[in-house]
Amino acid sequence: MAWQKQQSSPQIHSAQDDHVWMETCKAMRTFQDGKTKPRFVVFPELSLPRTRMDDFGRLVGALNVIAVVGVDYMLDSKTRIARNQGIVFVPQNFFRDRPSKYCTQVVFGKTFPAPQERRDLESLVPAWTFHGDQNVYVFDCEQYGNVGVSICYDFMDIERALMYRGRIQHLFVLAYNRDVGMFKSLADSLSRTVFCNVVVCNTGYYGGSLAVSPYYSAHRRTCYAHDGAGLFTTQVIQLPVRGLIQAQSGAPPITATKKVEQEFKEPPAGFRSGLQLTRRSQELARKQRNT
Repeated sequence: MAWQKQQSSPQIHSAQDDHVWMETCKAMRTFQDGKTKPRFVVFPELSLPRTRMDDFGRLVGALNVIAVVGVDYMLDSKTRIARNQGIVFVPQNFFRDRPSKYCTQVVFGKTFPAPQERRDLESLVPAWTFHGDQNVYVFDCEQYGNVGVSICYDFMDIERALMYRGRIQHLFVLAYNRDVGMFKSLADSLSRTVFCNVVVCNTGYYGGSLAVSPYYSAHRRTCYAHDGAGLFTTQVIQLPVRGLIQAQSGAPPITATKKVEQEFKEPPAGFRSGLQLTRRSQELARKQRNT
């Protein structure tokens, strides 16, 4: 559990800082000591204290993985504005496959606050106002595919799903969500309609993390699922990239045999790679060109 409301500030309590950081270090050690080293590491929403960002960057560089992590609120004490953000840490030598001393940090934000999140911020004395990030992000990770990101409540944004459709192979969701059943259903649905891998990383306080891929065989679609509250867990999983890109393009699988079992489901109705921009993405593009 990374966030606990204080009397006047939504920032992580200093008493929790050490505990949260110890849990983070323990998770990174499991990846370092495991037989299979991951290429991407995903952490939940609000899971990294801002006091530990430099230390976390050094851990990421030593392990040489791309890390997508939810960080504690960014607060503007003058305006009483709170921003819920995530950061993508990219090691300098990631594509050279050797440890790095430095990481590039790319910040992305949450667009819509959950209703309870907004009420909690407004109930503080004095009240805080949530400020959303209106941008939608796609990260080109070369041979590992394109990655889209959502922070918790944004996972339910239909316009965001439409903008990602046909543009990504992976959707990483950083969550702090107690309605785990609803997110499981949504992950399964978006895996088929957006036609990509969906990874939901929820806080262990609630459980409910999972990874879903649009495989044809039903027993393969859930790549990973974790149920049970109050449990610490890490897991390395494999997600399809090349075969999924082929399926997204509508091309038949490359094989030396004539008879091949279908690996992925057929693309959903109306799906095509490089789908035309929706009205919201057109407006965002115009704003960015005018700034």
